[in-house]
Amino acid sequence: MQTSPVDQIKERLTIAQVVGSYVKLERAGANFKARCPFHNEKTPSFFVSPARGSYHCFGCNRGGDIFTFVEEIEGVQFQDALKILADRAGVALRFVDPKVKSEYDKLYSLMETAVAYYEEGLRENNEALLYLKNRGLTDKTIFSWRLGFAKESWSGLYDTLQKKGYSDTDIDKAGFIVSGTRGYFDRFRSRIMFPLANSSGKIVGFSGRIFLPYDKAKEKELAKYVNSPDTVLYNKSRILYGYDKAKSEMMRENSCVLVEGQMDLLMSHQSGVANTVALSGTALTEDHLRMIKRFADNLVLALDSDDAGFAASERSWRLAISLGLDVRVANLPKGLDPAIFAQKDPDGWKTALKNAKHIIEYLLQGLKERNLDKRVFRLEVGKRVLPYVAEIGNKIDQAHFVANISSEIGLGEEHVWEEISKLKRNSGAATARESEKHPSFKRKDVIIRKIAGIILWRKGLRKTGKEEEKEPPINIPKAKNNYERIAKEYGLPPLSEIKNTEELVFESEVYYTGHEHLERELAELFRNLEQELLEERFGEAILALGIAEKSGENEQATKLLKKCQEISKKINDIKMHAA
Repeated sequence: MQTSPVDQIKERLTIAQVVGSYVKLERAGANFKARCPFHNEKTPSFFVSPARGSYHCFGCNRGGDIFTFVEEIEGVQFQDALKILADRAGVALRFVDPKVKSEYDKLYSLMETAVAYYEEGLRENNEALLYLKNRGLTDKTIFSWRLGFAKESWSGLYDTLQKKGYSDTDIDKAGFIVSGTRGYFDRFRSRIMFPLANSSGKIVGFSGRIFLPYDKAKEKELAKYVNSPDTVLYNKSRILYGYDKAKSEMMRENSCVLVEGQMDLLMSHQSGVANTVALSGTALTEDHLRMIKRFADNLVLALDSDDAGFAASERSWRLAISLGLDVRVANLPKGLDPAIFAQKDPDGWKTALKNAKHIIEYLLQGLKERNLDKRVFRLEVGKRVLPYVAEIGNKIDQAHFVANISSEIGLGEEHVWEEISKLKRNSGAATARESEKHPSFKRKDVIIRKIAGIILWRKGLRKTGKEEEKEPPINIPKAKNNYERIAKEYGLPPLSEIKNTEELVFESEVYYTGHEHLERELAELFRNLEQELLEERFGEAILALGIAEKSGENEQATKLLKKCQEISKKINDIKMHAA
């Protein structure tokens, strides 16, 4: 039987070797212990078991194998973790096309050549260098963040890259040139250059700020900032400026500070707030939020937008809450953007971030300060604040804000709960449409995708006649029937409607090839799925019970209490069976 790349990597790399390259491990009997890299703690509660090939933190409950660890610590998906560990273990991944790998390596090398060109341009331009220093940046910051300057020349970078042997196609793919009537010319000219890196620290694009000190009139006609276009390396929806440097501190602090521009970020890092990332001229996307969530549970917004700009991003802030982030807003002095504030008063900057208010409290306070009529105030709270409360997944936290809002508007909690329920019902159709564009990564969805991947993979092997030869058989009809039963009972999509099946089959093939106990693994996945779905129903029932009790609907409350007890028994039965 063939050995999967996963097994080959695990044979060559131990869990202690992989984790130990990121975290200082101490011997604890047959195991190792350390301070958890995923949350801030003084006493080690993070344990590594060489015998089991796994890690577990008893503080934040994170755990898994070497692949899970690299996914978490590097902020990447499974396929990227697989490549990282395969390179380290010296395992060849047969599914990686050498031509594709060579293409990426060439573009990364081209990017490094461009960075060096821009760095040299900054060293040669005293005015641009003086501008950065007058903004408060030190030589160390300028050097470590590899800031540069794009010369005014129409084709300076283009000519340099051609001399290095790069083709027009390569330079165009990297996003550095624009086609004109007389041929190609540089996309970035007379701009201070900020290199943009991916989560691994590799440069994938640039953001350029216009700098024409001798022609202010012309400067006003041009875009203040220009970013690289989307390329095979750079996707603006998945890049946060400074993310590669901030993620370690984000883990330690369990918090991420979000600012708008590059100067905001650089001054924040320079002042000692190293868990800061910047949007860098792009809108905040779900991918950005998921990147932040990998390393932190708390998001502090330190933006210099006006109220209109903040309101325009309402969907992003609500989405952040729905993903489980605790969103807070820093109260900055009027007229000071984060860069100026951090430069003039580093301690004040840190204090403002530390004292940031939860976004719901921030919005409530803003409405109170407008001294609105009582009726208008209540309506505005319903329109501006309750949608955020409706997105909170933790029922205890949600109840906390319901109680606060009830007190502020002078109405009973049952009325607030009723409005929240209405918001959820009305947003059901919209949520369904959004889920098509932005697949959910909740635990139940991960389990569903794993089950679907295994079934579809093994079904494909059976069709080609390779299952009996290479893999132990599994009962595919039984697995399909089991899934369809659960899908029907809990309203899940049928197997035929699950998206990205090629990706699921690929992941299952890579991870489970040669797995000796796949039938047992599949049974465990089904148990976990049913438990997740039951716990979801239990939360909904508890919420409905609270509303019924507040409203004095005793008969309905009795029914709901019985329903909660029945669901709780089913959950316990599944746990007992698993044990």
